Amino acid sequence: MKGEYSNIEIKGIVSAVPENEVCNLDYIEKIESRRIKKQVMLTGIENRRVCINGQKASDLATIAADKLLNLLEWNRNEIDVLIFVTQSPELSRPSTAFIIQQRLGIGKDCLVYDINLGCSGYIGGIETIAAILSATKGRGLLLVGESNALASGDLSTSSLLEGDAASATALEYGSQTSMLFRHYSDGTRANYIYKPFDKPGVMDGNAVLLFGLNEVVDSVKQFHADHHLSVSDVDYYIFHQAQKMIVEGVAQSAELPGEKVLLSSGDYGNTSSASIPLTACLHLNHEKETGKKKIFMCGFGIGLSWGIVYCEIDTRNILPLVSSDYVFDDRDMFQM
Repeated sequence: MKGEYSNIEIKGIVSAVPENEVCNLDYIEKIESRRIKKQVMLTGIENRRVCINGQKASDLATIAADKLLNLLEWNRNEIDVLIFVTQSPELSRPSTAFIIQQRLGIGKDCLVYDINLGCSGYIGGIETIAAILSATKGRGLLLVGESNALASGDLSTSSLLEGDAASATALEYGSQTSMLFRHYSDGTRANYIYKPFDKPGVMDGNAVLLFGLNEVVDSVKQFHADHHLSVSDVDYYIFHQAQKMIVEGVAQSAELPGEKVLLSSGDYGNTSSASIPLTACLHLNHEKETGKKKIFMCGFGIGLSWGIVYCEIDTRNILPLVSSDYVFDDRDMFQM
């Protein structure tokens, strides 16, 4: 699937992480020392943020969204669509997006639902909301986030990749902008990354690495060719932060300049659908950058799925990362 959205603009981004920080090297006594050190060296993930004390992805997403809406001074009764991309829902049903809607005080004249998607979820979410806003000519709120990481308990080298985070992105119709996109899905390889309902998650690490270095790289090159883009047309590249080795491998194979490729996984881990906006908030927030930047965003992973969005974003409304341990006290309404 490929195309272009006109007059759709990303108006702002806020990302939130738990205050609880975990150092992977602290697990040397729990998992054989050499194995941990090798894991950290290969992945580049030394620290992660992990939810504790009942905090969920929806808490972080709500905090990020509330801060963003206040920044933009949006009327909460004039939001057309709210989508939460997550694999960490509060309930089996209804969608967690409804819980976030009531927390934020967003009006009833709004389409609200979850999307079950992981590593490419931010790209898919942007594409979905942009399509809706092309019809409504209004405003939309994209939330993404996960709370799957474990601070303790059963540990494995794959669990040491995971970090918790959430993000809110505001999109609006009306400006003279262009957003290019391309998306791919391959269900024949759904068994590369999956999680049964009652068992730990499973990932074929070697297969995922090869996927990144082959299909993802080819797609990045093809996108540049299709739209006659050169690296000089891009200010920054933000890839899903699977791990440092994969991101740097994709960038090198696609012949992208390292100084334009932004990283965040070393201190925050693989935060799934939140990794792209989190990386933007870490590096492109208004305290570090000013003005509009041309951003090439690429998400890839579970599904298998992968996609690209290329657009211009005003960094004045990208805020620094927010750390919070806040837990909303509304869960008793569901007798959980």
